[in-house]
Amino acid sequence: MDTHERIEVRRWIQDAIALYKNAGQETLLKEIADSKGRFVLNERYIFALNVDGTMVAHPIEPELRGKDLMDLKDCEGTAFIRKIVDTAKTKGYGFTDYNWRRPGSKDELHKTVFFERVDGIILCSGFYSYRESFLDSIINYYRYYGPC
Repeated sequence: MDTHERIEVRRWIQDAIALYKNAGQETLLKEIADSKGRFVLNERYIFALNVDGTMVAHPIEPELRGKDLMDLKDCEGTAFIRKIVDTAKTKGYGFTDYNWRRPGSKDELHKTVFFERVDGIILCSGFYSYRESFLDSIINYYRYYGPC
């Protein structure tokens, strides 16, 4: 179902790695931190962590920069940054799922994120699963209004 999105976020992370290799870490992190930069597209964006779980660049929530997020948990209690960091340290890359605020919203939605470690940073990008939230909306509608 989400195969296309998985391919797209992996491709985007590869583009970021290419920029890192060609222009260096400082240039890449500036580009990631730019909310109008090339690594922000609608609700999709790249963010970067170091291997200790500290946010080093985030275009949508710049106030997270410099914060240790290793023990940050989503609304279901998943310590997703720890999962990302641990997997990136051992395997180098992977996918994980957690709940996160969609840009412009306070509600947490299911999000799938691809991440890959390059030297001392972990580049991450993902997508929100609207199918689940759409189905939840339909269920809630019928609970409230009943069948037509």
